[in-house]
Amino acid sequence: MIKLIRRNLLRNKRRTFLTMASLAMALFILSLLGVVNDAMSFADDSAMPDRLVVRNAISLTFPLPEAYEQRLRTIDNVVSVTPQNWFQGVYKRPENFFPRFTIDPATFRSVFYDLEWNEEEWEAFAAQRTAFAAGRELTEIQGWSLGDTITIKGDIYPIDVELQLRAIYDFDEPGQERQIFFHRRYVEEAMGNPGQNGTYWLLLDDPEAAPAVIAAAEAMFENSDNQVRAETAEAFAASFTEMLGNIRFFFSMIGLAIVISIFLITANTMAMAARERTTEVSVLRTLGFRRNQVLGMVIGESLAVGVLGAALGVGFTAVAIQGATPFLDQMGFGFGGFALDTQVLATAVAIGIAVGLLSGVFPAVAAARLKIVDGLRRL
Repeated sequence: MIKLIRRNLLRNKRRTFLTMASLAMALFILSLLGVVNDAMSFADDSAMPDRLVVRNAISLTFPLPEAYEQRLRTIDNVVSVTPQNWFQGVYKRPENFFPRFTIDPATFRSVFYDLEWNEEEWEAFAAQRTAFAAGRELTEIQGWSLGDTITIKGDIYPIDVELQLRAIYDFDEPGQERQIFFHRRYVEEAMGNPGQNGTYWLLLDDPEAAPAVIAAAEAMFENSDNQVRAETAEAFAASFTEMLGNIRFFFSMIGLAIVISIFLITANTMAMAARERTTEVSVLRTLGFRRNQVLGMVIGESLAVGVLGAALGVGFTAVAIQGATPFLDQMGFGFGGFALDTQVLATAVAIGIAVGLLSGVFPAVAAARLKIVDGLRRL
């Protein structure tokens, strides 16, 4: 039976190859969509359940007074508060992107306690106003060493900052070692001390208290000129993906369209192959082949096409990701989850197998039910 399946697949090599190639390409696109979706939603799976973010209720582009920090500390269940500002700027060229934040070293570690530091390096960073700290992965990508000096040209902030690397931190989550931090006061002084911050990060003593703290923070500034929005770190991270719209629904619809298309293409091909062998199937029946053997032969061919197409598609995806990752690393893009994980791999293979089985069922049943006499009459 296996020999017959192999010979039938190789009978029309071009058609078999094109069918597998179309299935492989469709699964390649589907797998890439899954990988990109996982990478974009990586920050949604927050590892910071005990932290909240307070920002301007209108938009992140509107700052908050620095006096808010002390008032936020008075809320029940708030252990510590630290400001954080997105600096942006340009390092060498616009494409060389990585997150750049200004922080207050006096309070930063009390909130972001999960970053690992060398104490001597941290003390050197905290003591020098023009120092910066960077993630280990980013230093390897950029080729930085302790003591190196970089210049970031301002765009949001109309100043250029010259910084010296004094500390390197480690973190156990992918993509989170591709940021730099430098002193908020350095920028404040260069800007004439406007006394403003973009966000405040709050550390809670109990993650279950988050709803109460959110309500208290928003009520505290409800009648002020700068009302605030408080949210969990997870919701804050997810808001950046939401700026693109319902991207997950969009990807899901594209994936569904791809699955339907490859099913129709494969089903049509297998139906054509079965019709061409109508007389051959009848001859096999006269030689003693049973209906279930004919059924298994046709479904086996379709299943083989599905499995091989899925293997090629997943293989292409793995090669593409492996080839793209160094390029993205060189540019500094922090795709934390940019990898072909088990779930995406299993989904692609399962779809390939399902398409192969389902597309072969109807031609197989038709071939098995065909009367021997009727099959021998066809040319």
